[in-house]
Amino acid sequence: MTKSAAISEAVMPTCEKFFAQIHRFITMNLEAKMELLECNYIKQLTDLLDGLMLDVDEKELTRAYLEKLIVFAGMWSLGAALEIADRQKVEAVMRELEELPLPPCSEEETMFEYVVGPKGVWEHWSTRVPEYIYPKDRTPDYTQILVPNVDNTRTDFLIHAIARQTKPGTAKTVMVKGYCRKYDPEEHMFKAVNFSSATTPNMFQRTMESYIDKRVGSTYGPPAGKKMTVFIDDINMPLINEWGDQITNEITRQMMEMSGFYNLDKPGDFTTIVDIQVD
Repeated sequence: MTKSAAISEAVMPTCEKFFAQIHRFITMNLEAKMELLECNYIKQLTDLLDGLMLDVDEKELTRAYLEKLIVFAGMWSLGAALEIADRQKVEAVMRELEELPLPPCSEEETMFEYVVGPKGVWEHWSTRVPEYIYPKDRTPDYTQILVPNVDNTRTDFLIHAIARQTKPGTAKTVMVKGYCRKYDPEEHMFKAVNFSSATTPNMFQRTMESYIDKRVGSTYGPPAGKKMTVFIDDINMPLINEWGDQITNEITRQMMEMSGFYNLDKPGDFTTIVDIQVD
């Protein structure tokens, strides 16, 4: 059976065991760090699952292995925007549900400290933390030092699962910048944009326009045919207007969903932007 066929056969039965119940529990009893619609949770789950499946050897894929990957994607989709204490409450509810292949945890651990290994076995994140080697030939900038630990190793893994699909994701600033420094600058550029209460849609659009060159017609992209990742920090900072909208984030959303925006100098003309990933 192919990966896509296996996923199609397993996703709905597995998700039906926990997704609706946990989503309802979160909505009614917990406070996420940002409001998400049910469709956002579902999209996060499927995006993460797609990224996880890229590393799975089709010959090793069993139904039990796939169910663990679906549960892993589900617990992070539903738990990512929660504080640690609320994640523990989510886990308590999930452990009351039947037939979920959750990791075996001690009293001091939570399921969020485990990842599905290459053979479909739950592994503790601590087994994946790489050794930090202090550079001997230079003195690194203190603000750029990121000593590997469980938290940033886990975050790096989740970013990679989404970013490798050229789909948007979110994470802590230092971790994202640390991850993006791994890009080959000859092929992939990185830009960081800081939002504030003073950031306007016009400012964001002009900033994005400064990063791109004309490709063909009304299509633009990073210079020299490269790809680019643009990380937006503090995206929650722009002012909310009297109607409850963050209009700066609306043009950001438009660029992500429509791959471009309308030309400020030629009203009605749409500028298509390619090879840019906005996180």
